[in-house]
Formats: sequence, structure tokens, C-alpha cells
Amino acid sequence: MKKGKGILVRFFIVIVLVSVSVTFYYRNIVNHPFKAKEKEIEFDVKNGDSLYKVLNSLKSNNEIKNLYIAKLYIKRNGLETTIKPGRYQLSSDINLSELVNALNKGIFNKNLVKVTIPEGYDIDKIAIILQKNGIISKEEFLQSCRQYPKPKYIKSIHKSIHNRKYVLEGYLFPDTYEFIKGMKGKDIINVMYNRFNRGINELRSKYNIDDNDLDSIITLASMVEREAERDEERGKVASVFYNRINKNMKMESCATVLYALGKHKDKLYYRDLEVNSPYNTYIVKGFPPGPICSPGLPSIEAAIKPDKTDYLYFVSYNNGTHFFTNNYNEFLKVKEKTQGN
Repeated sequence: MKKGKGILVRFFIVIVLVSVSVTFYYRNIVNHPFKAKEKEIEFDVKNGDSLYKVLNSLKSNNEIKNLYIAKLYIKRNGLETTIKPGRYQLSSDINLSELVNALNKGIFNKNLVKVTIPEGYDIDKIAIILQKNGIISKEEFLQSCRQYPKPKYIKSIHKSIHNRKYVLEGYLFPDTYEFIKGMKGKDIINVMYNRFNRGINELRSKYNIDDNDLDSIITLASMVEREAERDEERGKVASVFYNRINKNMKMESCATVLYALGKHKDKLYYRDLEVNSPYNTYIVKGFPPGPICSPGLPSIEAAIKPDKTDYLYFVSYNNGTHFFTNNYNEFLKVKEKTQGN
């Protein structure tokens, strides 16, 4: 009897050990399906490929540890099997669920980050967004901006080039991008600058744009971007600045003062308007040295073809709209009501 009980106990222990081993092995495959020879796994998914065909291919290439367990896990957990074609570059440390999710959503790189650069952001703000999303440090990106060759639209003889904070300011197009964590600054700049050129080429189909004028256009467009909130007012704002230039008046843009100050302020005071900077259009006649932010296409279009007006002044109603006039006294009256100074 005792001998029989001993056999049963040993048998039970074996069963438990086998169960534990199988469970451990199963979980190991689920959590680490790849034979991590390299840090990253690269493979192609063609149109019409199924999830299981991709897994079969990975097994044939000796990339995954256990095809049967991978398929079993997918079926048992009811994972989505619809996948998107493309070239995938994924970390070899991802688990099965993450792998299937990447194939479902077309996440071609686990380190891929979708980032939106809003219209009106300057390079300093762009650097902060990139750093917050873990793509590149702020300082590294700013250093790349300083070292990057000047855009072809800025002529070497341009007298203002040495007064610019960043020669790339205005040329990093505001849009939604997909960047990879750890990307080099110059590669990020290439993507954004190429997108800028595509945007300009879109406008070339509508307007005759002289490359010699483009830097001035982008400079004015950047001011329009920061001053106007609504697209329907961008042409009017642009007309005010052009009209003032044509009358040999200072442009007096608050947006340029804020750029000169290097910080956001909800309200500017008279002492702010006296800041000593080539960007301060309250004390310097003509255009600032260069753009003050990245303008969107509507602002660039407004700078190319402004509204035809005789306006010389505008003041905010503090609701996203502005009052426009060519009469200084009218301007002062509305400013007193809306701004209180």
C-alpha cells in the first residue's frame, strides 16, 4: 500500500512539475516570441498576406520560437487577425499581443511616434514637443537647427541673416508627422523642410512665386500666423503690414515683440515695446530679420495675395476677431475699449 501511495505521490509531483514547466514555457513564448538574435526584427507583409502566413514566414526564417503556441494564443484570446501590408521594423523584445497589435494597426516601428506641430509654433516650441515625445532632446534638436545649412531661399548676401535667431525659423512646416524615437536632428529637419517645399509647390500651381521673394513672404506669413486666429482675417492682416511698409511706417507687430522677448505674455506693456531687438518692429523699420514661427499654408497664401484694403491698423476684440481701420483715432478708441490702455 505504502509503495503504491509513494508511486502516486511521485506521479502527482511529476504532473505538477510538467504543468508548471508547460505553463512557464507557454508564458515565455507569449511574452518573448522572438529568438532575440538581433535587437530588431525586420520583415515584409505583402498585400493579401494573412496573419498566419506572416507567422509561418517568420518561423521559416527561424525568427520565432514556437509557431504552434503563437497560433494557439491568438485563437484562444480572439485576437484580431486583419493586418496591414508594409515593411515592419519591430523590437525583438515585444510580446505576441504587441506584435499582433502592430500588424493590425500598421505600426511599422514600435518606436514610431505621431507628433503634431501646430501652426504658429517657433523652433524653440517645436524642440520642446519633440523632447516631450521622447524623440530627441531639446538641446540636440536646437543644435541641429544651428548647424543645418540655410534654406536655399535665404540669400547669403541678405543683410539680416546674421541677426536671425535660427536661419531655419519658418521653414519647418507645421503638420502631423511620424518620427522614430532616437532620430537624428538633421533627419527630423529634412522631413519637415521637405514638407515645407511640398507645400510651396502646391501654391506654385496657383501663384507665380519668385524664389527671391519667398523669404520675405514667409517672414510676413509668420507674422500673420501669430496675429490672426481666423483664416478669413489673414488677408486683411497681411494687407495692413504691406500698407504700412508702402507708407514707410513701422510694422508695429506685437507678435514680433513677443518673439524678441522669447516668452509668452497675455498682455504687452509699453516697456515691452521698447525691447532692444532687431525683431522688435516697434523700433525697427521694415521687416524683422526673418520669420518668427512656422506659418501654415493659409497664412503663406495671405502673404502672397493679401486683401486689397487701405487699412493701417487693427486691434483685437479678444474673441478671435479684429477691428480694422485706416483711421488712427478710431483705432485708439477701439483699443481703449478692448485693451484698456
